[in-house]
Amino acid sequence: MSRLSLNIVMVVTNDAVSDPRVTKEARALVGGGNRVTVLAWDRTGEACGQEERDGVTYERLGPRAPYGSGWRALPRFMEFWRLATRRALELAADVVHCHDLDTAVVGLRFLQGRPQAHMVLDHHELYRHTKMVPQRGIVGVVARFLVDALDRRAVRSASVVVVANPGNVERYERMAPGKVVSVENAPDVDLFVPQEKHSDSGTFKVCFIGQKRYMGSLQCLIDVVARHPEMSALIAGGGVCADEVERAAADISNVQTMGRVSYEEIPGLYAGCDVVYAMYDSRVGNIRTAFPVKAFEGMAYGIPVLVDAGTWIADFVEAERIGLAVRSLDERAIESALCRLAENPAQARAMGERGRKIIMERLNWQAAAFKLLAAYADIPPADLRPGGDA
Repeated sequence: MSRLSLNIVMVVTNDAVSDPRVTKEARALVGGGNRVTVLAWDRTGEACGQEERDGVTYERLGPRAPYGSGWRALPRFMEFWRLATRRALELAADVVHCHDLDTAVVGLRFLQGRPQAHMVLDHHELYRHTKMVPQRGIVGVVARFLVDALDRRAVRSASVVVVANPGNVERYERMAPGKVVSVENAPDVDLFVPQEKHSDSGTFKVCFIGQKRYMGSLQCLIDVVARHPEMSALIAGGGVCADEVERAAADISNVQTMGRVSYEEIPGLYAGCDVVYAMYDSRVGNIRTAFPVKAFEGMAYGIPVLVDAGTWIADFVEAERIGLAVRSLDERAIESALCRLAENPAQARAMGERGRKIIMERLNWQAAAFKLLAAYADIPPADLRPGGDA
């Protein structure tokens, strides 16, 4: 994959402090000989304004804004888009790499000012189903229509469309044949190394490590573990439901909660874990097509995973026999599945071993990064490209 170096500007609407996908992709592109600057939105004002990590420059822009405020945050999004577009043009980027559809406006505006450059559109999920977009009534219909229109326009203007979830690849292949590359949120096998369990408690430990966004499924976990003193749970990470989770688990001795953790801290938290809880709510469109990062991490660590039935990941988990799939928000079904795994350690261990083998053979970050670099290998620097296609 020998080619000329590119000046790449990534754009993301979080502070990029603990976003594993953004960090891993930026590192991979720097490792491929490119220069990468990440323009991130520091909504809380708590992150460092500018820093360099692993050869990647991070600049934080934008107004203060609460997470989870939905469409009411649109004026603040518009201010971030304006600042990020201006900065990308100042940096004279060859490529603007837009993480999720909520940054596509920056890419489109950038191409208007620098038409010889390129946009890479990186779909972490289907944005039409996110909490940012109203889902009910006529407002929801109009909002999703506008989001889909932006998606189609951005896909047409992009040189490459990166898709994180395998369940969404077919959708974008229909929209942009020949442009799509699947780059899974796969784990780094050098970071996620299984360890022999050493636990003084002797309990069956359930782990949820990630963004706390769906209180219903987390409440189910808390309630189930509270009824089983032979079990324990670790619920770690930030997210819009973090405070609610803290309150719900406050008086339950066998449920431990933690706040936001860095990507490098995550593998250590799985030590002593017996099952990874990757339950959400299958009524949500994104959940039906997602391959949760937690499922990847559980597989990498050799741990069985528990996922929502009726989803893409459920079909994968059941076909590969690497865990169990149960109905979303069905507390009794979740309880039955956890008890089954706790009472059958040999079966659970075999599930974990099969998951680890899949990660080692094909679903690891090293393989995903290779696909990302291969897609970038076909992108020429802006000053070598005649005109533009935006």
